[in-house]
Amino acid sequence: LSLHQAEHWALAISTSMASRTLQDLTNLGFDQAKVREALQAIGNPADKEAAINWLLDHGEEDRGGTVELKHCPHVEEFSHPFAPQKFIKRSSMAFHNQCHQGCPGSENWCCLLCGETRCGRYAKKHSLAHWEEKKREQEANLTVADAAAGKEAIGHCLVLGLSDLTVWCYECQAYVDHEMLTPLLKQMEALKFGRPVPGSISSASAPEAAQLKEGAPMSGVSLEAMHGRCGNASWPAPRLARLCEDEARPGYKTKKANEYLDHDDVLRAKVKVLADLIRRSKSCVAYTGAGISTASGISDYASKANDSIATNGITEKISPWRAKPTLAHHSLVSLYRKGHLKHWVQQNHDGLPQKAGYPQQELNEIHGAWFDPSNPVVPMSGTLRGDLMSWLLEWETKCDLCLALGTSMVGMNSDRMAISAAQRAKAGKALGTVIVALQQTQYDTASSLRIFAPIDAVMQLLSVELQLGPEMEMPRPQVTELPHVYGNLPYDKNGQRSDRSRITLDLREGARLRLVNQQGWDQERWGNEGVVLSPQESLKDEGHYAIAVGGGPVRVLGLWWLEAAQRGAVQALPVVNCD
Repeated sequence: LSLHQAEHWALAISTSMASRTLQDLTNLGFDQAKVREALQAIGNPADKEAAINWLLDHGEEDRGGTVELKHCPHVEEFSHPFAPQKFIKRSSMAFHNQCHQGCPGSENWCCLLCGETRCGRYAKKHSLAHWEEKKREQEANLTVADAAAGKEAIGHCLVLGLSDLTVWCYECQAYVDHEMLTPLLKQMEALKFGRPVPGSISSASAPEAAQLKEGAPMSGVSLEAMHGRCGNASWPAPRLARLCEDEARPGYKTKKANEYLDHDDVLRAKVKVLADLIRRSKSCVAYTGAGISTASGISDYASKANDSIATNGITEKISPWRAKPTLAHHSLVSLYRKGHLKHWVQQNHDGLPQKAGYPQQELNEIHGAWFDPSNPVVPMSGTLRGDLMSWLLEWETKCDLCLALGTSMVGMNSDRMAISAAQRAKAGKALGTVIVALQQTQYDTASSLRIFAPIDAVMQLLSVELQLGPEMEMPRPQVTELPHVYGNLPYDKNGQRSDRSRITLDLREGARLRLVNQQGWDQERWGNEGVVLSPQESLKDEGHYAIAVGGGPVRVLGLWWLEAAQRGAVQALPVVNCD
């Protein structure tokens, strides 16, 4: 970029951030003119917290609203099974509405890492000082190897407000809404008001909990819920392998996070039934959730047991950019290559199907994708992309066998893929749905086959039954040098597949890009233009591109999009160059 272009680009980003902050604070009830004055005074239009503080300091009333950050990355840092520091246990939580350092006042915050309570910004700011102190301690202990691995000091950055039960992240400088925080919020609510709250420890049924013991057979449900409608009545019930009374997905239509396992001989028998269903299917669709990627080191939301089977054998957390496909991913790719699997609906965002060799044009990343800058992860307040939803509905009607692997199916719109196949099977118009998961789901009784086992174990047995062969673990070739300028692509200037047009896609550092098929909520928040950055090593090693869009997190364009674009395999490109 020339100096003039760079200045123009920086001004455009600053203007876009100021516009978003102005809208957010006006929505909270602050006077628009005063907000403009605040933004001019603080000098940083992206710093909403500083703007709010300025407004409060200059006579504006606290409107009681929150600036929510739906996907705070630090929540998962403390939730991962191998995190060096985790959230406080609910059993050790207490409601002490007094600052740890003896300050008067009631606007206090509980640290979600150590459990201590300190005063907030309207008192002596001891909560803020506690975060800064813990961050300095971590910084002092960081090694060169830690820094090279991307580790950062974040201190005790997450705190829970005792007055309104909201969570604030000091690192993100925003209020946080994340389902992993729900059990802590429910517990503090129960402690604050002195009454049981659904989801808190005190609300658990003691008699029910006493009846559950690890090793005991599953009880209180039908044979269909244990084995599916194609199951054998002689099969023994799955046994409870991990006891965990927490809800698997708080706030959704969920079950307890208990984990069950089929007996070895039953598992082998079920896989034989699964293989037969796949052979008979003419339109088999995979519908996968976070459980298929847990073995790669990417944490899921539903595994709550301290010694969860899902994370067995995983010794450390890895960067999601460096995650490798699991045996299950490779198995599904092999099923596709053998002609058994026709389509894949992926709830995850991790790009592991593509890394295993699954073609982008046959993959519906319905909830967003880390490697598609035009399809960011959909927040709970957002909407699914229209073209992807239409594609899902098309395959919903065509699917005769749905493989629901590692998904809790707690009421997402995309769950219809599995539900519809199961309903048609009852009418004799489809083979139905196979559910493979360690935890129970609300749709177990509707399944044609219900398997309680690790997904990789199931797919390993299935590969033998269907003779999937040694091609299952074909690694992607090491990227050496990329052209960065991709010419003669069969797409028009708007990124749509065309037989009559050809475009060139310039992905050199500094090139300006426009997002294609972008969601309205995403464009409103971040704008629709970006610039190519120098990628971090973990992305560069695999040939991916980093793109800055507005003032938001860096987005990534996966190399497989370019491989597909050169063949004209995808209907639309994620990005095109700005005019």
